Amino acid sequence: MTDFKQRVLSWSFLLLVCINLTPADGVLLNRGIQKAAGEPIYRRVSRPHHPHYRRTHSRVSTHHASTVPDARPPPSERTFNSSTVERVIQEVGAMISDDTLRQIFSNCLPSTLDTTIGYHVNATQSLNGLPYTYIITGDIPAMWLRDSTYQINPYIPLAKDDAALRQMVLGVINTQAEMVNLNPWANAFLPLKHWNSGIIVNPPESSDEVHPPYDPTEIWEVKYELDSLASFLYLSQNYYKSTDDLTFVNNTRWVQAVRKTVESMRKMQAGTVESLGREPYKFTRMTRTQSETQNLYGLGNPVKRCGLVRSYFRPSDDATVFHYLIPANALAVVGLEGVADILLSSRVDQQLLDEVILLAAEIREGIQMYGVVNHPRFGEVFAYEVDCYGSVLFMDDANFPSILSMAKFGFVTKDDPTYLRSRQYVLSPEWNPYYAAGRFPGVGSPHTGLQKPWHMAVAMQAMTSDNDEEILRMLQSLNATTAGTGLMHESYNVDQPESFSRPWFAWANTVFGDLIMHLSQEKPHLLRGTPAPHNSNIHLNSVKA
Repeated sequence: MTDFKQRVLSWSFLLLVCINLTPADGVLLNRGIQKAAGEPIYRRVSRPHHPHYRRTHSRVSTHHASTVPDARPPPSERTFNSSTVERVIQEVGAMISDDTLRQIFSNCLPSTLDTTIGYHVNATQSLNGLPYTYIITGDIPAMWLRDSTYQINPYIPLAKDDAALRQMVLGVINTQAEMVNLNPWANAFLPLKHWNSGIIVNPPESSDEVHPPYDPTEIWEVKYELDSLASFLYLSQNYYKSTDDLTFVNNTRWVQAVRKTVESMRKMQAGTVESLGREPYKFTRMTRTQSETQNLYGLGNPVKRCGLVRSYFRPSDDATVFHYLIPANALAVVGLEGVADILLSSRVDQQLLDEVILLAAEIREGIQMYGVVNHPRFGEVFAYEVDCYGSVLFMDDANFPSILSMAKFGFVTKDDPTYLRSRQYVLSPEWNPYYAAGRFPGVGSPHTGLQKPWHMAVAMQAMTSDNDEEILRMLQSLNATTAGTGLMHESYNVDQPESFSRPWFAWANTVFGDLIMHLSQEKPHLLRGTPAPHNSNIHLNSVKA
Protein backbone atom coordinates (compact mmCIF):
# COMPACT_ATOMS: atom_id res chain seq x y z
CA MET A 1 0.00 0.00 0.00
CA THR A 2 3.05 2.27 -0.05
CA ASP A 3 2.19 3.93 -3.39
CA PHE A 4 -1.37 4.41 -2.21
CA LYS A 5 -0.24 6.10 1.02
CA GLN A 6 2.18 8.36 -0.79
CA ARG A 7 -0.68 9.58 -2.98
CA VAL A 8 -2.70 10.29 0.14
CA LEU A 9 -0.10 12.77 1.35
CA SER A 10 -1.14 15.21 -1.35
CA TRP A 11 -4.85 15.08 -0.48
CA SER A 12 -6.25 17.67 1.89
CA PHE A 13 -9.07 17.59 4.32
CA LEU A 14 -10.98 20.24 6.24
CA LEU A 15 -11.61 20.33 9.94
CA LEU A 16 -13.64 22.64 12.12
CA VAL A 17 -11.50 24.88 14.26
CA CYS A 18 -12.49 26.25 17.57
CA ILE A 19 -11.92 30.01 18.02
CA ASN A 20 -11.26 29.59 21.75
CA LEU A 21 -7.68 28.31 21.96
CA THR A 22 -7.35 28.24 25.75
CA PRO A 23 -5.79 24.89 26.74
CA ALA A 24 -7.87 22.74 29.09
CA ASP A 25 -8.03 19.05 29.87
CA GLY A 26 -10.08 17.14 27.34
CA VAL A 27 -10.74 20.11 25.08
CA LEU A 28 -9.92 19.80 21.41
CA LEU A 29 -7.93 22.62 19.94
CA ASN A 30 -7.01 23.75 16.44
CA ARG A 31 -7.63 20.70 14.23
CA GLY A 32 -10.45 19.50 16.44
CA ILE A 33 -13.91 20.54 17.49
CA GLN A 34 -15.28 21.53 20.88
CA LYS A 35 -19.03 21.27 21.41
CA ALA A 36 -19.45 22.89 24.78
CA ALA A 37 -22.32 24.73 26.39
CA GLY A 38 -22.79 28.30 25.32
CA GLU A 39 -22.79 27.75 21.55
CA PRO A 40 -19.10 28.40 20.74
CA ILE A 41 -18.33 30.03 17.42
CA TYR A 42 -16.58 27.96 14.76
CA ARG A 43 -14.88 28.88 11.54
CA ARG A 44 -14.02 26.53 8.71
CA VAL A 45 -10.33 26.38 7.86
CA SER A 46 -8.67 24.56 5.00
CA ARG A 47 -5.51 22.83 6.20
CA PRO A 48 -3.52 20.68 3.78
CA HIS A 49 -2.39 17.45 5.35
CA HIS A 50 1.33 17.74 4.72
CA PRO A 51 3.69 15.07 6.06
CA HIS A 52 6.15 17.63 7.39
CA TYR A 53 3.52 19.53 9.35
CA ARG A 54 4.98 18.77 12.77
CA ARG A 55 8.46 19.83 11.79
CA THR A 56 7.22 23.40 11.68
CA HIS A 57 6.78 23.18 15.44
CA SER A 58 10.34 22.07 16.23
CA ARG A 59 11.92 24.17 18.95
CA VAL A 60 15.23 23.95 20.77
CA SER A 61 14.98 21.29 23.45
CA THR A 62 14.96 22.39 27.07
CA HIS A 63 17.15 19.35 27.75
CA HIS A 64 20.46 21.05 27.05
CA ALA A 65 22.45 18.02 25.90
CA SER A 66 19.68 16.70 23.65
CA THR A 67 20.58 16.23 20.01
CA VAL A 68 16.91 16.41 18.92
CA PRO A 69 14.42 19.29 19.18
CA ASP A 70 11.23 19.69 21.13
CA ALA A 71 8.85 18.60 18.35
CA ARG A 72 5.53 19.12 20.12
CA PRO A 73 2.98 21.70 18.95
CA PRO A 74 2.40 24.61 21.35
CA PRO A 75 -0.36 23.87 23.91
CA SER A 76 -2.77 26.13 22.05
CA GLU A 77 -2.42 23.99 18.92
CA ARG A 78 -2.67 20.52 20.46
CA THR A 79 -5.76 18.52 19.60
CA PHE A 80 -6.28 17.26 23.16
CA ASN A 81 -4.71 18.40 26.42
CA SER A 82 -4.24 16.14 29.42
CA SER A 83 -2.65 17.29 32.67
CA THR A 84 -2.26 13.64 33.69
CA VAL A 85 -0.17 12.83 30.62
CA GLU A 86 1.90 15.99 31.17
CA ARG A 87 2.56 14.87 34.75
CA VAL A 88 3.67 11.42 33.55
CA ILE A 89 6.00 13.02 31.00
CA GLN A 90 7.67 14.94 33.83
CA GLU A 91 7.79 12.08 36.34
CA VAL A 92 9.02 9.39 33.94
CA GLY A 93 11.27 11.86 32.13
CA ALA A 94 13.05 12.56 35.43
CA MET A 95 14.06 8.88 35.51
CA ILE A 96 15.86 9.08 32.13
CA SER A 97 19.52 9.99 32.31
CA ASP A 98 20.07 10.58 28.58
CA ASP A 99 18.84 14.03 27.49
CA THR A 100 18.10 12.96 23.93
CA LEU A 101 16.10 9.90 24.99
CA ARG A 102 14.20 12.06 27.47
CA GLN A 103 13.29 14.55 24.74
CA ILE A 104 12.19 11.79 22.38
CA PHE A 105 9.92 10.42 25.11
CA SER A 106 8.50 13.88 25.72
CA ASN A 107 7.77 14.24 22.00
CA CYS A 108 6.38 10.75 21.44
CA LEU A 109 4.19 9.80 24.38
CA PRO A 110 1.63 12.57 23.78
CA SER A 111 1.85 12.46 19.99
CA THR A 112 -1.64 11.01 19.48
CA LEU A 113 -3.18 13.57 21.83
CA ASP A 114 -1.13 16.43 20.44
CA THR A 115 -1.76 15.90 16.74
CA THR A 116 -4.33 13.26 15.78
CA ILE A 117 -7.58 13.70 17.73
CA GLY A 118 -9.65 14.94 14.81
CA TYR A 119 -12.94 15.03 16.72
CA HIS A 120 -14.05 14.50 20.30
CA VAL A 121 -17.18 15.15 22.32
CA ASN A 122 -17.73 13.89 25.84
CA ALA A 123 -21.01 12.47 27.11
CA THR A 124 -22.40 15.85 28.22
CA GLN A 125 -21.58 17.49 24.90
CA SER A 126 -22.93 14.73 22.66
CA LEU A 127 -26.47 14.89 21.30
CA ASN A 128 -27.16 11.25 22.24
CA GLY A 129 -25.30 11.26 25.56
CA LEU A 130 -22.38 9.14 24.33
CA PRO A 131 -18.74 10.27 24.01
CA TYR A 132 -17.12 9.93 20.58
CA THR A 133 -13.51 10.27 19.43
CA TYR A 134 -12.13 10.24 15.88
CA ILE A 135 -8.38 9.56 15.62
CA ILE A 136 -6.41 9.95 12.40
CA THR A 137 -3.13 8.09 11.81
CA GLY A 138 -1.14 11.27 11.29
CA ASP A 139 -0.37 11.87 7.64
CA ILE A 140 -3.55 10.04 6.54
CA PRO A 141 -6.81 11.68 7.67
CA ALA A 142 -8.76 8.45 8.23
CA MET A 143 -9.35 6.33 11.34
CA TRP A 144 -8.03 2.78 11.29
CA LEU A 145 -9.59 0.43 13.87
CA ARG A 146 -6.21 -1.17 14.58
CA ASP A 147 -4.07 1.97 14.61
CA SER A 148 -6.44 3.91 16.85
CA THR A 149 -6.46 1.05 19.37
CA TYR A 150 -2.70 1.15 19.81
CA GLN A 151 -2.41 4.91 19.45
CA ILE A 152 -4.20 5.30 22.79
CA ASN A 153 -2.80 2.18 24.49
CA PRO A 154 -0.38 3.95 26.87
CA TYR A 155 -3.13 6.31 28.06
CA ILE A 156 -5.56 3.59 29.14
CA PRO A 157 -3.91 2.82 32.54
CA LEU A 158 -3.99 6.57 33.24
CA ALA A 159 -7.71 6.83 32.48
CA LYS A 160 -8.76 5.10 35.71
CA ASP A 161 -8.18 8.31 37.68
CA ASP A 162 -8.72 10.88 34.92
CA ALA A 163 -12.29 11.60 33.81
CA ALA A 164 -11.26 13.47 30.65
CA LEU A 165 -9.03 10.61 29.47
CA ARG A 166 -11.80 8.12 30.26
CA GLN A 167 -14.20 10.08 28.07
CA MET A 168 -11.63 10.18 25.27
CA VAL A 169 -11.05 6.40 25.41
CA LEU A 170 -14.77 5.65 25.75
CA GLY A 171 -15.23 7.87 22.71
CA VAL A 172 -12.87 5.64 20.72
CA ILE A 173 -14.70 2.49 21.87
CA ASN A 174 -18.09 3.93 20.90
CA THR A 175 -16.78 5.18 17.56
CA GLN A 176 -15.17 1.84 16.74
CA ALA A 177 -18.39 0.01 17.65
CA GLU A 178 -20.42 2.08 15.22
CA MET A 179 -17.78 1.65 12.52
CA VAL A 180 -17.88 -2.14 12.92
CA ASN A 181 -21.66 -1.99 12.63
CA LEU A 182 -21.33 0.06 9.45
CA ASN A 183 -19.07 -2.47 7.75
CA PRO A 184 -17.23 -5.31 9.53
CA TRP A 185 -14.96 -5.86 6.52
CA ALA A 186 -13.55 -2.30 6.48
CA ASN A 187 -10.24 -1.33 8.03
CA ALA A 188 -10.38 2.48 7.81
CA PHE A 189 -13.26 4.92 8.15
CA LEU A 190 -14.35 8.52 7.67
CA PRO A 191 -16.06 10.60 10.40
CA LEU A 192 -19.48 9.25 11.36
CA LYS A 193 -22.25 11.11 9.54
CA HIS A 194 -24.58 11.54 12.51
CA TRP A 195 -21.99 13.70 14.26
CA ASN A 196 -22.70 16.51 11.77
CA SER A 197 -19.18 17.58 12.69
CA GLY A 198 -18.47 19.59 9.57
CA ILE A 199 -15.24 17.62 9.13
CA ILE A 200 -14.65 17.04 5.44
CA VAL A 201 -12.28 14.26 4.39
CA ASN A 202 -11.78 13.71 0.70
CA PRO A 203 -11.75 9.91 0.22
CA PRO A 204 -9.11 8.48 -2.11
CA GLU A 205 -9.85 7.71 -5.72
CA SER A 206 -10.25 3.97 -5.81
CA SER A 207 -10.14 1.18 -8.37
CA ASP A 208 -11.10 -1.35 -5.71
CA GLU A 209 -13.74 -3.93 -6.54
CA VAL A 210 -15.19 -5.07 -3.24
CA HIS A 211 -17.95 -7.52 -2.41
CA PRO A 212 -20.20 -6.59 -0.74
CA PRO A 213 -20.30 -2.99 -2.06
CA TYR A 214 -19.59 -0.18 0.41
CA ASP A 215 -20.39 3.51 0.81
CA PRO A 216 -17.27 5.61 0.01
CA THR A 217 -18.79 8.58 1.84
CA GLU A 218 -18.49 6.61 5.10
CA ILE A 219 -15.50 4.35 4.59
CA TRP A 220 -11.93 5.09 3.55
CA GLU A 221 -10.87 1.54 2.65
CA VAL A 222 -12.35 -1.97 2.81
CA LYS A 223 -9.43 -4.32 3.26
CA TYR A 224 -10.73 -7.06 5.51
CA GLU A 225 -8.19 -7.58 8.28
CA LEU A 226 -9.05 -9.86 11.16
CA ASP A 227 -6.87 -7.74 13.41
CA SER A 228 -9.25 -4.78 12.90
CA LEU A 229 -12.12 -6.67 14.52
CA ALA A 230 -9.78 -8.18 17.10
CA SER A 231 -8.42 -4.73 17.98
CA PHE A 232 -11.95 -3.45 18.70
CA LEU A 233 -12.43 -6.34 21.14
CA TYR A 234 -8.95 -5.89 22.60
CA LEU A 235 -9.48 -2.19 23.28
CA SER A 236 -12.78 -2.89 25.07
CA GLN A 237 -11.31 -5.58 27.33
CA ASN A 238 -8.11 -3.64 27.96
CA TYR A 239 -10.08 -0.57 29.05
CA TYR A 240 -12.29 -2.65 31.34
CA LYS A 241 -9.34 -4.45 32.95
CA SER A 242 -7.56 -1.13 33.54
CA THR A 243 -10.50 0.89 34.87
CA ASP A 244 -13.26 -1.53 36.01
CA ASP A 245 -15.59 0.77 34.06
CA LEU A 246 -18.47 -0.96 32.27
CA THR A 247 -20.43 2.10 31.15
CA PHE A 248 -19.76 1.37 27.46
CA VAL A 249 -21.77 -1.86 27.77
CA ASN A 250 -24.90 0.27 28.27
CA ASN A 251 -24.44 1.40 24.67
CA THR A 252 -26.55 -1.09 22.69
CA ARG A 253 -24.42 -0.32 19.62
CA TRP A 254 -21.41 -1.80 21.40
CA VAL A 255 -23.28 -5.04 22.06
CA GLN A 256 -24.42 -5.05 18.42
CA ALA A 257 -20.81 -4.59 17.30
CA VAL A 258 -19.64 -7.54 19.40
CA ARG A 259 -22.41 -9.65 17.85
CA LYS A 260 -21.46 -8.41 14.36
CA THR A 261 -17.82 -9.28 15.07
CA VAL A 262 -18.70 -12.82 16.16
CA GLU A 263 -20.94 -13.31 13.10
CA SER A 264 -18.21 -12.05 10.77
CA MET A 265 -15.56 -14.28 12.34
CA ARG A 266 -17.90 -17.25 12.02
CA LYS A 267 -18.32 -16.56 8.30
CA MET A 268 -14.56 -16.38 7.92
CA GLN A 269 -14.01 -19.78 9.54
CA ALA A 270 -15.41 -21.39 6.38
CA GLY A 271 -12.91 -22.74 3.85
CA THR A 272 -12.59 -21.25 0.37
CA VAL A 273 -14.16 -24.12 -1.55
CA GLU A 274 -16.81 -24.56 1.12
CA SER A 275 -18.11 -21.01 0.60
CA LEU A 276 -17.51 -20.84 -3.16
CA GLY A 277 -20.30 -18.92 -4.89
CA ARG A 278 -21.53 -17.38 -1.65
CA GLU A 279 -18.38 -15.68 -0.42
CA PRO A 280 -18.94 -13.15 2.38
CA TYR A 281 -16.14 -10.96 1.02
CA LYS A 282 -13.95 -10.50 -2.07
CA PHE A 283 -11.38 -7.83 -2.94
CA THR A 284 -9.38 -6.85 -6.01
CA ARG A 285 -7.44 -3.68 -6.88
CA MET A 286 -5.78 -2.52 -10.09
CA THR A 287 -2.15 -2.30 -9.00
CA ARG A 288 1.45 -3.10 -9.90
CA THR A 289 2.05 -4.35 -6.35
CA GLN A 290 1.05 -7.93 -5.68
CA SER A 291 0.50 -7.32 -1.96
CA GLU A 292 -2.22 -4.75 -2.71
CA THR A 293 -4.75 -7.26 -4.05
CA GLN A 294 -5.94 -10.87 -3.78
CA ASN A 295 -5.60 -13.47 -6.53
CA LEU A 296 -8.27 -15.83 -7.92
CA TYR A 297 -10.44 -12.81 -8.74
CA GLY A 298 -10.54 -11.64 -5.15
CA LEU A 299 -10.84 -15.00 -3.40
CA GLY A 300 -7.20 -15.34 -2.39
CA ASN A 301 -5.24 -18.58 -2.04
CA PRO A 302 -7.54 -21.40 -0.92
CA VAL A 303 -7.72 -22.44 2.72
CA LYS A 304 -9.54 -25.25 4.51
CA ARG A 305 -11.79 -24.99 7.56
CA CYS A 306 -9.82 -25.76 10.72
CA GLY A 307 -11.23 -23.55 13.49
CA LEU A 308 -9.08 -20.54 12.58
CA VAL A 309 -10.49 -17.29 11.17
CA ARG A 310 -9.41 -16.01 7.76
CA SER A 311 -7.82 -12.62 7.15
CA TYR A 312 -7.44 -11.29 3.60
CA PHE A 313 -4.96 -8.61 4.69
CA ARG A 314 -2.32 -8.17 7.37
CA PRO A 315 -2.01 -5.33 9.92
CA SER A 316 0.41 -3.73 7.44
CA ASP A 317 -2.56 -3.56 5.00
CA ASP A 318 -0.64 -6.00 2.76
CA ALA A 319 -2.40 -9.07 1.39
CA THR A 320 -1.90 -12.35 3.21
CA VAL A 321 -0.34 -15.25 1.35
CA PHE A 322 -2.34 -17.78 3.40
CA HIS A 323 -5.51 -16.41 5.00
CA TYR A 324 -5.01 -17.93 8.43
CA LEU A 325 -2.82 -15.23 9.97
CA ILE A 326 -1.75 -16.69 13.32
CA PRO A 327 -0.94 -13.46 15.26
CA ALA A 328 -4.32 -11.98 14.28
CA ASN A 329 -6.07 -15.14 15.43
CA ALA A 330 -4.15 -14.97 18.70
CA LEU A 331 -5.27 -11.37 19.26
CA ALA A 332 -8.83 -12.44 18.47
CA VAL A 333 -8.62 -15.03 21.25
CA VAL A 334 -7.38 -12.45 23.75
CA GLY A 335 -10.09 -10.00 22.71
CA LEU A 336 -12.89 -12.59 22.77
CA GLU A 337 -11.87 -13.98 26.15
CA GLY A 338 -11.68 -10.46 27.57
CA VAL A 339 -15.09 -9.54 26.16
CA ALA A 340 -16.47 -12.75 27.68
CA ASP A 341 -15.40 -11.38 31.08
CA ILE A 342 -17.19 -8.12 30.27
CA LEU A 343 -20.41 -9.88 29.26
CA LEU A 344 -20.23 -12.13 32.31
CA SER A 345 -19.76 -9.18 34.68
CA SER A 346 -22.44 -7.05 33.05
CA ARG A 347 -24.94 -9.91 32.52
CA VAL A 348 -26.08 -8.26 29.30
CA ASP A 349 -26.58 -11.13 26.85
CA GLN A 350 -26.13 -14.75 27.96
CA GLN A 351 -26.50 -16.16 24.45
CA LEU A 352 -23.84 -13.82 23.09
CA LEU A 353 -21.58 -14.72 26.02
CA ASP A 354 -21.89 -18.43 25.17
CA GLU A 355 -21.10 -17.74 21.51
CA VAL A 356 -18.04 -15.65 22.40
CA ILE A 357 -16.65 -18.34 24.73
CA LEU A 358 -17.16 -21.09 22.16
CA LEU A 359 -15.57 -19.10 19.32
CA ALA A 360 -12.53 -18.20 21.44
CA ALA A 361 -12.04 -21.86 22.35
CA GLU A 362 -12.27 -22.98 18.72
CA ILE A 363 -9.69 -20.42 17.57
CA ARG A 364 -7.33 -21.23 20.43
CA GLU A 365 -7.53 -24.93 19.58
CA GLY A 366 -6.96 -24.13 15.90
CA ILE A 367 -3.80 -22.17 16.74
CA GLN A 368 -2.45 -25.05 18.81
CA MET A 369 -3.23 -27.66 16.14
CA TYR A 370 -2.31 -25.75 12.98
CA GLY A 371 -0.48 -22.58 14.02
CA VAL A 372 2.25 -24.30 16.04
CA VAL A 373 4.46 -26.02 13.47
CA ASN A 374 7.86 -27.65 13.25
CA HIS A 375 10.66 -25.32 12.16
CA PRO A 376 13.71 -26.95 10.49
CA ARG A 377 16.08 -25.23 12.93
CA PHE A 378 14.16 -24.28 16.08
CA GLY A 379 11.54 -27.00 16.51
CA GLU A 380 7.96 -26.13 17.46
CA VAL A 381 7.25 -22.45 16.77
CA PHE A 382 4.36 -20.19 15.81
CA ALA A 383 3.90 -19.87 12.06
CA TYR A 384 3.01 -16.48 10.63
CA GLU A 385 0.40 -17.80 8.18
CA VAL A 386 -1.02 -21.23 7.32
CA ASP A 387 -3.71 -22.59 5.00
CA CYS A 388 -4.58 -25.79 6.95
CA TYR A 389 -3.76 -27.80 3.82
CA GLY A 390 -0.19 -28.08 5.08
CA SER A 391 1.37 -24.90 3.69
CA VAL A 392 3.22 -22.68 6.18
CA LEU A 393 4.80 -19.22 5.98
CA PHE A 394 7.76 -18.55 8.28
CA MET A 395 8.27 -14.79 8.74
CA ASP A 396 7.14 -11.92 10.91
CA ASP A 397 6.04 -8.38 10.14
CA ALA A 398 6.74 -5.22 12.08
CA ASN A 399 3.07 -4.33 12.42
CA PHE A 400 0.97 -5.53 15.36
CA PRO A 401 -0.36 -8.07 15.95
CA SER A 402 2.83 -9.92 15.11
CA ILE A 403 4.50 -13.03 16.43
CA LEU A 404 6.87 -10.80 18.39
CA SER A 405 3.95 -8.94 20.01
CA MET A 406 2.07 -12.07 21.16
CA ALA A 407 3.69 -11.77 24.59
CA LYS A 408 2.83 -8.07 24.80
CA PHE A 409 -0.91 -8.45 24.26
CA GLY A 410 -1.13 -11.49 26.51
CA PHE A 411 -1.68 -14.54 24.33
CA VAL A 412 1.50 -16.06 25.79
CA THR A 413 3.97 -15.11 28.50
CA LYS A 414 7.49 -13.94 27.75
CA ASP A 415 8.94 -17.23 28.98
CA ASP A 416 6.61 -19.48 26.98
CA PRO A 417 8.88 -22.07 25.27
CA THR A 418 7.06 -21.94 21.92
CA TYR A 419 7.20 -18.15 21.96
CA LEU A 420 10.90 -18.10 22.82
CA ARG A 421 11.70 -20.47 19.96
CA SER A 422 9.56 -18.37 17.64
CA ARG A 423 11.37 -15.26 18.77
CA GLN A 424 14.66 -16.84 17.75
CA TYR A 425 13.64 -17.24 14.11
CA VAL A 426 11.77 -13.92 13.98
CA LEU A 427 14.91 -12.06 15.07
CA SER A 428 17.23 -13.90 12.70
CA PRO A 429 18.13 -12.64 9.20
CA GLU A 430 18.83 -16.27 8.34
CA TRP A 431 15.24 -17.34 9.00
CA ASN A 432 13.02 -14.25 8.79
CA PRO A 433 13.34 -12.64 5.33
CA TYR A 434 12.03 -9.35 6.69
CA TYR A 435 14.51 -9.03 9.53
CA ALA A 436 16.98 -6.34 8.50
CA ALA A 437 20.57 -6.89 9.63
CA GLY A 438 22.91 -3.93 9.66
CA ARG A 439 23.92 -0.92 11.71
CA PHE A 440 20.52 -0.54 13.41
CA PRO A 441 18.80 -3.91 12.91
CA GLY A 442 15.18 -4.86 13.46
CA VAL A 443 12.07 -6.45 12.01
CA GLY A 444 10.75 -4.79 8.86
CA SER A 445 7.85 -5.41 6.51
CA PRO A 446 7.21 -6.13 2.83
CA HIS A 447 5.04 -3.01 3.04
CA THR A 448 8.13 -0.79 2.86
CA GLY A 449 10.68 -3.10 1.23
CA LEU A 450 13.79 -4.96 2.30
CA GLN A 451 16.43 -3.82 4.80
CA LYS A 452 14.08 -1.31 6.41
CA PRO A 453 13.33 -1.95 10.09
CA TRP A 454 10.33 -0.32 11.72
CA HIS A 455 10.66 1.67 14.92
CA MET A 456 7.58 0.03 16.40
CA ALA A 457 9.10 -3.42 15.93
CA VAL A 458 12.34 -2.34 17.63
CA ALA A 459 10.29 -1.01 20.55
CA MET A 460 8.25 -4.22 20.66
CA GLN A 461 11.42 -6.31 20.75
CA ALA A 462 12.46 -4.36 23.84
CA MET A 463 9.04 -4.64 25.51
CA THR A 464 8.95 -8.42 25.09
CA SER A 465 12.50 -9.05 26.34
CA ASP A 466 13.76 -9.69 29.86
CA ASN A 467 17.41 -9.34 28.83
CA ASP A 468 18.94 -6.03 29.90
CA GLU A 469 21.60 -6.04 27.21
CA GLU A 470 19.05 -6.63 24.46
CA ILE A 471 16.76 -3.91 25.77
CA LEU A 472 19.61 -1.41 25.97
CA ARG A 473 20.58 -2.18 22.38
CA MET A 474 17.01 -1.42 21.33
CA LEU A 475 17.01 1.85 23.30
CA GLN A 476 20.29 2.83 21.69
CA SER A 477 18.91 2.08 18.25
CA LEU A 478 15.71 4.07 18.85
CA ASN A 479 17.74 6.91 20.32
CA ALA A 480 20.00 7.08 17.28
CA THR A 481 17.55 6.67 14.39
CA THR A 482 15.10 9.59 14.52
CA ALA A 483 17.15 11.43 11.85
CA GLY A 484 17.29 14.46 14.12
CA THR A 485 13.49 14.83 14.31
CA GLY A 486 13.02 13.50 17.84
CA LEU A 487 10.13 11.35 16.58
CA MET A 488 9.60 7.78 15.51
CA HIS A 489 8.92 6.93 11.87
CA GLU A 490 7.38 4.06 9.96
CA SER A 491 10.57 2.50 8.57
CA TYR A 492 14.20 3.57 8.14
CA ASN A 493 17.20 2.39 6.16
CA VAL A 494 19.04 -0.07 8.38
CA ASP A 495 22.42 1.59 7.70
CA GLN A 496 21.31 5.15 6.89
CA PRO A 497 18.43 6.06 9.23
CA GLU A 498 18.23 9.57 7.81
CA SER A 499 16.37 7.86 4.96
CA PHE A 500 12.94 7.00 6.38
CA SER A 501 9.22 6.82 5.61
CA ARG A 502 6.27 8.66 7.21
CA PRO A 503 7.58 11.47 9.41
CA TRP A 504 4.10 11.82 10.97
CA PHE A 505 3.10 8.37 12.21
CA ALA A 506 1.47 8.62 15.63
CA TRP A 507 1.15 4.86 16.16
CA ALA A 508 4.95 4.44 16.19
CA ASN A 509 5.36 7.45 18.49
CA THR A 510 2.98 6.14 21.13
CA VAL A 511 4.52 2.65 20.96
CA PHE A 512 7.82 4.27 21.90
CA GLY A 513 6.08 6.10 24.75
CA ASP A 514 4.54 2.79 25.82
CA LEU A 515 8.01 1.21 25.90
CA ILE A 516 9.44 3.89 28.16
CA MET A 517 6.45 3.70 30.52
CA HIS A 518 6.85 -0.09 30.59
CA LEU A 519 10.54 0.21 31.49
CA SER A 520 9.80 2.81 34.17
CA GLN A 521 7.75 0.14 35.93
CA GLU A 522 9.66 -3.04 35.11
CA LYS A 523 13.30 -2.00 34.62
CA PRO A 524 13.83 1.61 35.72
CA HIS A 525 17.58 1.09 36.03
CA LEU A 526 17.79 0.83 32.23
CA LEU A 527 16.40 4.35 31.83
CA ARG A 528 19.33 5.51 33.92
CA GLY A 529 21.60 3.72 31.47
CA THR A 530 22.77 1.22 34.07
CA PRO A 531 22.09 -2.43 33.27
CA ALA A 532 21.78 -5.06 35.97
CA PRO A 533 25.36 -5.92 37.05
CA HIS A 534 25.05 -9.64 36.23
CA ASN A 535 23.54 -9.01 32.81
CA SER A 536 25.74 -6.67 30.82
CA ASN A 537 28.48 -4.10 30.72
CA ILE A 538 26.70 -2.07 28.06
CA HIS A 539 25.46 1.45 28.85
CA LEU A 540 22.83 3.61 27.18
CA ASN A 541 25.30 6.26 26.06
CA SER A 542 27.84 3.80 24.67
CA VAL A 543 26.48 4.00 21.12
CA LYS A 544 26.00 7.26 19.26
CA ALA A 545 24.46 7.86 15.86
